[in-house]
Amino acid sequence: MAAAAYPAEPADLFVQLYDSMPDDAFKSWTATRWYAEERVRRKAGEIADGVLEHGVLDPAETARIVSVRGDLGRFTILLGLDIALAHASPYAPYHDAPALAGVLVNYLTEGKLNGPGTTGALLPRCAFPGRPRGTRSKAEFFGVHRVSQAEWERIDHAVLPAVNDPHFSRDEPVTVGCAPVLETFDDVDIEFEERHGMTVYRLRPMDSSGIRSRIKAIVRRLDESGAQLAVMPEASLSDALLEHWKEVAFDTAGRDRDRRPLRFLLLGSGPLGGEDPPPNRAVLLDRWTGQELLVQDKLSGFTLDSGQMRLWRLPDAPPTGTAVEYARPGTRIGVLDSSLGRLAVLICEDLGRSIGWERELEACGVSHLLVPIFSKPILEHRWEDQGAERQVVGLGSWVTVSNSLAVGAAIPDEDLPGTRYTCLVAGPKSLDRSAYVTERQFGVARTGAELGRLPTSELPRVFPGAAYDVWHPHWQDAK
Repeated sequence: MAAAAYPAEPADLFVQLYDSMPDDAFKSWTATRWYAEERVRRKAGEIADGVLEHGVLDPAETARIVSVRGDLGRFTILLGLDIALAHASPYAPYHDAPALAGVLVNYLTEGKLNGPGTTGALLPRCAFPGRPRGTRSKAEFFGVHRVSQAEWERIDHAVLPAVNDPHFSRDEPVTVGCAPVLETFDDVDIEFEERHGMTVYRLRPMDSSGIRSRIKAIVRRLDESGAQLAVMPEASLSDALLEHWKEVAFDTAGRDRDRRPLRFLLLGSGPLGGEDPPPNRAVLLDRWTGQELLVQDKLSGFTLDSGQMRLWRLPDAPPTGTAVEYARPGTRIGVLDSSLGRLAVLICEDLGRSIGWERELEACGVSHLLVPIFSKPILEHRWEDQGAERQVVGLGSWVTVSNSLAVGAAIPDEDLPGTRYTCLVAGPKSLDRSAYVTERQFGVARTGAELGRLPTSELPRVFPGAAYDVWHPHWQDAK
């Protein structure tokens, strides 16, 4: 290929070379063998040094290496570009690369490292699968994520402006507050009806003075606890309560950066808007400004069977058959980048039904999943625990699951034995990814306004998404 066919800009060149590398080179262990060769890593380091100095790679040099070495040449250049691009990533441990300032600015303003000359997106990495490092997939060799155009078209991706960013430190834990909000079915408007030949159900929170007072108490306790991230459960949000949350959160905000106060507040989910049926929508709020940072519609409606309706003691539920959630399914996936990492929201059933989102979130490398649910109490080794662990292992994400007390309050202890929890936070325990070890933190709250606490009385915590050179030995070579 002539030199003119290769872009000089490192992110655009990475996209082109990555897409042209055959998958078989990675599946056949060929790339693994190349990666272990000292001369390959040495040449990659030289390429990185040049890109860090000049901000580009001469297309003629790219053409020469590819002409002589073929796919090995492409792979070597990709490693070198990856080392250089780590210096343009806010999640990597490197800084001070003025020649790559344009790449970073493009990410901050356009939401991707690559420019308009290439399709899809190239994103900085901030998560790595939570399993022992062994043979790597094509994507796992590098500290960036290549998102194809088809995947990118399904994603609503944004980079948080600096004014909204809490500026979390990559090495310090972030405390998480999960409040149940809903205590019993008296707090929930549950309606069953016949629609289109099916029994359907609707869930929405009661807009009562008690719940409004509870919201004020929750915000106060979040501040008193030092929580920096808060997650409320499914079925606890309505249009009216959304405005109430915004008012209470904004009016009580302490805007002292030194205190590291609560900034990110996921208000749970519920039927929002005037559509029929409405979406079951979650809203992530910036507590300081009152702005909605991310909205996510539930992708998969949940169908209740007769056994669940009996176990849950749902008021006015039909004695037999099934009931389908009356909600408009979402079609897009919201992703938000910030100093916390790359965030996405899954609503209850979505955590277990991954076919509608897993490919996109894996391509993006999501580091934090916030999961509001409306379900029976969280138990160890049940669907919430299993779903969270699957994403920790597969994506390397931190997963926060927040439930209400409403369903559990209706189920006698003998019908659901075991310790009951209202929240679960799970994430990778091993930074160097040397074992299948998931850190699981189960929290309990006794009232709707309490925060779920661990047996130590502490709040659970997550770590910010960050890329570590322990995951990428070729980064260490370039030090």
